[in-house]
Amino acid sequence: MNTLDFKYLPTIGIWLATIVLLVLIEFISTPPYHWDRYLLGIAQGFRGGWPDRFFTVITWGGSLFVLVPVTVLICGFLIKNERTLDAWFLALSLFGAALFSRLAKLWFARPRPDLFQVLGDIPLDASYPSAHTAQILAFAMSFCWILKPEKLGFTYYYLIVIALLLVSLVAASRVYLQVHFPSDVLGGFLLGLLWVIGLLILLYKFGIITR
Repeated sequence: MNTLDFKYLPTIGIWLATIVLLVLIEFISTPPYHWDRYLLGIAQGFRGGWPDRFFTVITWGGSLFVLVPVTVLICGFLIKNERTLDAWFLALSLFGAALFSRLAKLWFARPRPDLFQVLGDIPLDASYPSAHTAQILAFAMSFCWILKPEKLGFTYYYLIVIALLLVSLVAASRVYLQVHFPSDVLGGFLLGLLWVIGLLILLYKFGIITR
């Protein structure tokens, strides 16, 4: 095995671990979805009034209809400022998470929850894993990575807190709206997290990213 092959190993290991974890989560969440049902019931108990309106809006933060235009604008700004590699990292993070979450949906083919009334429209694709969760996490992670903390100072940590809050709210909204099981959200979280970590390690090994 040559040096080039060894550079791939950490990333391959992380992405294989992602597949194993997704299968494991699916295994412990098979019908009758005991813990999923319990948490969906808790979410149903909060329904009504301003939480309905809030989560109906915040859930769009994980949609490609929002994230793609935002990513294109940021990438354009980065390229204009001669940060093309950062632009590539941001774009690959988002679109990789979007692609692989949809491939996983086709593989697992889990139906959407039907325990309680859905708030809004029921998505037509499969339920597991949550693409919204994977996408917003991948975007938030890569966006925080390409920021320069040495220039932002303490503001950098405020931005990280805001990013974590946004990811958490989008993830929670998918359960609140009854369009995803909690295990769908957990699967989407792990997929987005490990996809970006694997990509980051791969780009670092090849000297494309240096910090």
